[in-house]
Amino acid sequence: MDSLWLEIHDQVKQIPVIDTHEHLPHHDRFDPADSDILFDYLLHYMSSDLRSAGLSVEELEQARSKHLPLDERWEIVAPYWEFCRCTGYGRALDLAVQGIYGVDGIRKETIVELGTLYKQRRAEGHMRFVLKDLCRIELSILDSWASHEPYDRELFRYAWQPTPFITASQDKLRRLEEQGVTVNSLDDWLQAFSAALEENLRRGVVALKNAMAYERTLYYEKVDYASAKSLFADTLTAWRTALERGSDPILLPKAVQDFLMHYLLKEADARGLVMQVHTGILEGSGNVLANGRPSLLNNLFLDYPNVKFDMFHISYPYCGEAGALGKMFPNVYLDMCWAHIISPAAAAAALSDFLDAVPYNKIMGFGGDYGFVDGVYGHLVLARETISRVLAEKVRLGVFGVDQAVRIAEHLLYKNPKVLFSL
Repeated sequence: MDSLWLEIHDQVKQIPVIDTHEHLPHHDRFDPADSDILFDYLLHYMSSDLRSAGLSVEELEQARSKHLPLDERWEIVAPYWEFCRCTGYGRALDLAVQGIYGVDGIRKETIVELGTLYKQRRAEGHMRFVLKDLCRIELSILDSWASHEPYDRELFRYAWQPTPFITASQDKLRRLEEQGVTVNSLDDWLQAFSAALEENLRRGVVALKNAMAYERTLYYEKVDYASAKSLFADTLTAWRTALERGSDPILLPKAVQDFLMHYLLKEADARGLVMQVHTGILEGSGNVLANGRPSLLNNLFLDYPNVKFDMFHISYPYCGEAGALGKMFPNVYLDMCWAHIISPAAAAAALSDFLDAVPYNKIMGFGGDYGFVDGVYGHLVLARETISRVLAEKVRLGVFGVDQAVRIAEHLLYKNPKVLFSL
């Protein structure tokens, strides 16, 4: 932490933030008696690192169980936690408890005290306290399946995932018909799709979100209407039979999914909506990494030049591909959400490369991407440190001065997402 880094970091810490991506609950009212720090902190991310280190599925479930004493559950995860303490996920949680509860990290000597402090946090207002008071986050874009639920517009805006219409099974058909929607053809499906989009726009959606790399490749071929209509009709018949028999899920064929993605992008184009896309690494234990290569989206960037694509997670480990696409296409933006905890070193290397290759108004500096608010704090501490370190190195190299470094940081953390999402 040399003087140049500290000079820049001190100013970066004062910059307000637009958080491009969160999975937080809509409110923070909770029952203190049911609140549990290990259950929440192992909701995701750290649990994946623990599994990678060798913790079994059964042991993870025990660690999350609120029916066992906290100190006993800690003993289950403790050996693996030490292996993971220095990963981005581990560091973020240690930083969170230091900054929020004043406790020096998560370990045997502190876990019981932390459990008590966690239960004592304010039942209403903890989320606002962390996001607003501690993090200086002006707004977060909330990625949630429950976009119909009320939310605090002083804290959040929405991104809507249309996935249930695109990678649909007969369960989606059943739910639509229970709501009084008649589906006898592809045209009926498209009408329901458009109605759902309009409803979400009325609720304040500022972006669409594609997280389909968890289920399929990000390559969407162009499929003609007649072919999609015929395949959908066949699938609809199979769905009705499956609903009668209680059969396993039957997904729409890839060709129909691809047709629906192109349909959605035409709708996004007409409405000026940003398309956020999960690219790169997939959270959890085991999946098909290559599904998320950003270059799979190349045809969409060409076909929809007016749609702004916000590519998530620096496309790690395909950061070079992401940077090249951001450089080549005016409609491709690079988003560092999740990235600073996936690997702080990779995030720093990617940002350094992006700043050398891509206009800096196209880089989004932070998205917490957490399902519990304490993690957002720890992630943002790492993000501000990483951004400051990269900018300090550019100043040392004579690329720009300190004042310009701070201006760039302000764009990454605040101005760029504010403009991109018209906030």
